[in-house]
Amino acid sequence: MANLTRHESRQAAFQILFALEKDPQNNNIDRLYDIVLEGKDFDDYLPRLVNGILGNKIDLDTQISEHLAAGWAIARINKADLVILRLAIYELSQQLVPYKVAIDEALILAKTFADEDDRKFVNGVLKNFAPKVEATDTKD
Repeated sequence: MANLTRHESRQAAFQILFALEKDPQNNNIDRLYDIVLEGKDFDDYLPRLVNGILGNKIDLDTQISEHLAAGWAIARINKADLVILRLAIYELSQQLVPYKVAIDEALILAKTFADEDDRKFVNGVLKNFAPKVEATDTKD
């Protein structure tokens, strides 16, 4: 059987991380893998995403908080959007994928697991993580 695609790995990571976010007392991550994957094979990308996000949650949340509009706090973000943002920002911070891929995949996840307003919110936050293009000095 073929391994999950990167897109399928992101979807599975979202589902596992969302379940953990909804029920923080659930520490049986192996059971969550079984439920989400239903026996499908996967490579190291899925656990890299899940473990990396879990291990860097505080840093990821700090980065998200820095880019929220005035009056917004991370606790106000719905759990689906928060998981999608963490996933995209983790992939960007670890340079696992180009910026455009991270954004496109985050928007697909939002379209799949949330609604249009959530998709717009995710897009609005993630645009702050666009790579900075250095101004070049053309003077001789």
